[in-house]
Amino acid sequence: MVLPKSPQGKAQLQKEIARFHAEQAKKMIERLPCPTEQKLELLDSVVQHLSDKERK
Repeated sequence: MVLPKSPQGKAQLQKEIARFHAEQAKKMIERLPCPTEQKLELLDSVVQHLSDKERK
C-alpha cells in the first residue's frame, strides 16, 4: 500500500476514509430490526456525540 506524502494527499485520504466509515455506519443502522423513527434517533445521537467530541 502506498500512502500519500503531501498534505493535500493526506487530507484527501482522511476525507475518503471518513466517507467510507459514514457509509458503513449508515448501512449498519439501516439493517437494524427496529422502526425507522428509532433509527433516526440513533443517527441523531451519533451525530451529536461526534459534534460534542469535535468541540473538545
